[in-house]
Formats: sequence, C-alpha cells, structure tokens
Amino acid sequence: MTDRTTSPPIAYLAHLTRRVYASARAEDMGMTIKQMYTLASLRDFGALPQQTLCDVLRTTQNTVVAWLNELEAAGYVERIRDPDDRRKHNVALTPAGSVALEHAERELTRAEDQVLAPLDPDERAQLRSLIAKALAKAPP
Repeated sequence: MTDRTTSPPIAYLAHLTRRVYASARAEDMGMTIKQMYTLASLRDFGALPQQTLCDVLRTTQNTVVAWLNELEAAGYVERIRDPDDRRKHNVALTPAGSVALEHAERELTRAEDQVLAPLDPDERAQLRSLIAKALAKAPP
C-alpha cells in the first residue's frame, strides 16, 4: 500500500472535490454543477457578453452556448441583444434563475457537509481559510 501522506496536496483537493460533486446530484440540485457555476457567475458579475462569460468559465463558445440554451429553456437566463452591437448578446440571470441557483447552492452545501462530516467546525473553517488563502495567491 502506498503512503498517501506523500501525495501532493492538490491531489487530495481534487479527490475531495470529486467526492462532493458525486454527492451533489443534479436531480437534487435541479441543475448540473456547470450550470450552477454559470448562474453563479452571472449573479456575481452581472449581465455579461457571451464571450466574457466564456472567459470567466474558462471554456469554449460552443460549450457555453450549449449550457445557455438549456438554462434559457428552463427560464434561468435571458439573452439580451447588446444595444451597442446588435450582433452580440449579453446574458442575464432571471429571477427564476436566482431562485434555482439558491436551491442548487443549498444542495451543494448539503453534499459538502456530508463529505466533510469527519471534520469539526473549527477544522472546516481552517480548511476553507487555507483554500481561500491559496486561491488568493494563485495566478488567474
């Protein structure tokens, strides 16, 4: 058996993330994790041009368009023609999207709580603090 204490910390974070995501079922959340992050980005940054949303989500235009098609069909986002350039669209979160996002985030928190159950509240706070500190120093 391999001594897991020598594994890079990022491997542990990736494994932990996979466990949380596996526990956060799309059926319970009402959407996929990717859709949730798309809605969260729109909540956090406001209406965005589609290309900027691609940059924020670090994915391709084709992928974002597919996600937006599903989210728009559900009534969670709307595409608004850019008044300065009619060829472009801005994407905005709808009130229904905000409600759905809040539900998805509650379900993700529930899944996280389940996976992190072995940690006491102080250890969870320390874990969040350390991750936040590492992310603050990480390149974009």
